[in-house]
Amino acid sequence: MTQSFAHPTIVKGVQLKLITTIIQIHIIYILLRHLKSLKKALQTARKFRAQIKLYRGQNGIQKLIKVGRKYYWDMYGAAWPSAGFVRNVKRECNRVNASGVAHVGMRNVLFAITTKCPLQCEHCFEWNNLNKPERLSLSDLHLSIDKLIAYGAGQIHLSGGEPMMRYDDIISLLKTYHHKVGFWIYTSGYGVSPGKAKALKKAGLTGMSISLDHFDEGWHNKFRHYKNAFNIAQEAVDACREAGLVTTLTICVTKEFISRQNLETYLQMAKSLGVSFVQILEPKAVGHYEGKPVHLSTDEKKVLSDFYLETISNPQYQDFPGVMYHEHYKESLGCRGAGNGAFYIDPLGGVHACPFCRHSVGNLVTDSIEDCVNRLWSNGCGVTELPKIKERVAPVFATS
Repeated sequence: MTQSFAHPTIVKGVQLKLITTIIQIHIIYILLRHLKSLKKALQTARKFRAQIKLYRGQNGIQKLIKVGRKYYWDMYGAAWPSAGFVRNVKRECNRVNASGVAHVGMRNVLFAITTKCPLQCEHCFEWNNLNKPERLSLSDLHLSIDKLIAYGAGQIHLSGGEPMMRYDDIISLLKTYHHKVGFWIYTSGYGVSPGKAKALKKAGLTGMSISLDHFDEGWHNKFRHYKNAFNIAQEAVDACREAGLVTTLTICVTKEFISRQNLETYLQMAKSLGVSFVQILEPKAVGHYEGKPVHLSTDEKKVLSDFYLETISNPQYQDFPGVMYHEHYKESLGCRGAGNGAFYIDPLGGVHACPFCRHSVGNLVTDSIEDCVNRLWSNGCGVTELPKIKERVAPVFATS
């Protein structure tokens, strides 16, 4: 018998209000059990709502994506209902109520599980490690994920290299841990066949983020230095959507691409492909881009910010994929990397603040996560980010 999977649908209007009300009640219930105080639970829930308004505007969440029996507002918040959702609510409760520290567990971890990749992408931040001998065995991956779950990770995003080069190992990880934490894969689409997409879904994969950096086939193929990269990515999107996986298109918006018209055309393409989300990334001068003038200007960043804000607030975009833009989140709430809810693990096991702030503070296999996070906060981005975070959120929390 052929197994059928539910396709993603957009939840809006009256149904959205009903579901978000139920989710809010569930959050208060989790907080009540966690804090043992109704007053503290309600105060913390108000802080949550204030944070959402900081980076999503006064109207808050305007749509959800439903896949099967689970609901998603982006690819970084654990699905509701799920064990990862409960874990994230508790972690965020500890974070917003913390005095003096903010590293109280992980919301998301980006984990590069392989050095191998058949592509040579222009913006690759792991360029210097590509196609070197693997350092992380399957046992190392299991040990690392055991540590991440024990530390409270809500979601683990597997990247590389090209993570599908370790397809069999990913299946092993999913079968072992999917009931404890959500898993995503960041991929070029290479190796994502319909059969593998269905097997990954069956094993417990939440979703895939597929890189597609232009609506023009020739441009994308040149950017990825692989002649069929565009078709591979589109075929992977089709396979993931048909398998019932939550599917995201990720675009690195370069100086050559950035314009409102190009962004609109790209979003139209994403809608036609039936994906749930579009993730906007900025080029950073690391890896293959090290030493190159790739950073966007203030005006270019504003084009992205204005586009993001309009897509999450204007009703005309309700039937389009949800848009995510991390630089706007960073400006609103401070960086969530460096142990303030997230960090990055390179394919050698090194722990970094994020993929773009490269300074290893330890190795996930041999060191404790607590020691690594403490080093991030005493020596890295955390030193400057914690005061910024408090400065941004304190006035909002005071009036929430």
